[in-house]
Amino acid sequence: MTSAAGATRGERVAPSAQGRKGGNRGGRGARGVGLGLALMGALAGCFTRSKAPEVAPEDARGGKAPSGFDRARACGAWSDAGGPGSHLSFPELRPEGCYVAVRYDGGRPAPDPTPEGCGYPTPGAAAQLTREAARYEAIADGHADEALPLDLACALTEEVRRSAARVNARTLRALRGRITDGSKRWPYAAAATFGFGHRVQGASALVPWRPGDACPDLGKADMDLASINIVRAHRAAEALHARVAPVVTLSGGAVHSTLVEAFLLDYLVTCRFGVRPDRVLLDPCADHTHTNVRNTGGLVIAIGGRTAYVVTDDELQSRYLQDRTIFSAIGGSIDQRSLRDFGYLVGAWRQASVGMEAGFWFTPYRFWAEPEPGLGGWSCVR
Repeated sequence: MTSAAGATRGERVAPSAQGRKGGNRGGRGARGVGLGLALMGALAGCFTRSKAPEVAPEDARGGKAPSGFDRARACGAWSDAGGPGSHLSFPELRPEGCYVAVRYDGGRPAPDPTPEGCGYPTPGAAAQLTREAARYEAIADGHADEALPLDLACALTEEVRRSAARVNARTLRALRGRITDGSKRWPYAAAATFGFGHRVQGASALVPWRPGDACPDLGKADMDLASINIVRAHRAAEALHARVAPVVTLSGGAVHSTLVEAFLLDYLVTCRFGVRPDRVLLDPCADHTHTNVRNTGGLVIAIGGRTAYVVTDDELQSRYLQDRTIFSAIGGSIDQRSLRDFGYLVGAWRQASVGMEAGFWFTPYRFWAEPEPGLGGWSCVR
């Protein structure tokens, strides 16, 4: 097995946390991360994937909007507008869901065939990419003339915001060029993953590192601090290499320490797992899973997509994304937090991985089965 240490950008290596250099920079911190993961495992049985009904429901579970739903009020007063209280959906029961299972054999993903009329790019993707690339270029240059996108609209330093905007602008321009001749198609618009943060990561050598910098040669102690981010980044990279999607989206802010989780993930996918830098979109603002989901949805819309394939590790987050979770009993589910913090639901998702339980079909369009000129193409997240 090739060691992860000393890899150059673009070289694919195995997802090992081992580096060539020792040291105890992350010893105590790594143990703290380990205790947190043990707690996650103890809760593993408290989450379930709902069994699909025989036929598609004629309600929000089937991607349909409730009768009388008022979208003029929904983005801020979702419940009062008649919106459903859950993301729960069964996209595999309707062709409009564009649900594509991703099968794992020996850890490698392989997507099922893309249904007719589905996949990426969508008809309007090229124009959308051109508009959004210009928007991010303006932010990177420091003279944005419109509201910031959600993935950059938080209390970032100007240097971090412009660094992320520069990455996103480059990727949007590159993706626009890749779809020009119409010969390439992917089942999903993006492969997405979310960062895991811990206070000990403030000791990481990656704190000052920025996407596009030379890849540092990290030792074992620093790689240990990355913890389960290594698995998450590897799964996103492998989905990209398997042509599940044309880009990866990496979401996570500097919430628990001074390390920006999205930048840590960028280091892993580009410096360790062979993803080209112009295949990456960044969200350095998310501060919780519900914000990860929302901001990822905004990036999906930015590239003119309808669905993403979200991957994570096999611990708590994969359970947290399931259809029903124990956190609903204490008001802490993704849906409950979204309604409380944003005033709306952030989309719909459903496990799509086969052979592992940490890959999810996701769309920012809650009413995904409605006609696209109407509620099927409407979302609160961008």
